[in-house]
Amino acid sequence: MNRRHLAALMLVGWYLLIPPVFSAMGGHPRAFNDLKAPINRWDIQGSFESDASCETERAHILKEAPLRIQFAHEHPDQDQNGNIEAVAEAWQLAQCVASDDPRLKRTY
Repeated sequence: MNRRHLAALMLVGWYLLIPPVFSAMGGHPRAFNDLKAPINRWDIQGSFESDASCETERAHILKEAPLRIQFAHEHPDQDQNGNIEAVAEAWQLAQCVASDDPRLKRTY
């Protein structure tokens, strides 16, 4: 393995991505998300040095998401704008993706 290839491997990190979440605005009185957005438009929930550490955090938010949705339903006064529920819904689709994944390249 040459030095350039080794250096490229060392630069790869991991992103924990979730579908984009938008705050309440305009014609949307509650927060909402775009669950059909291409992955290169997803929000970065976190960045990690390894796939294992990313997957650990992903497992945590996957476990937490239904609890947050339940909380939002049981306490609507605490989630009047819908942010808690919208983020928790996005968490349920979270993915760990390598920083050099070609799907992350911008397409115009």
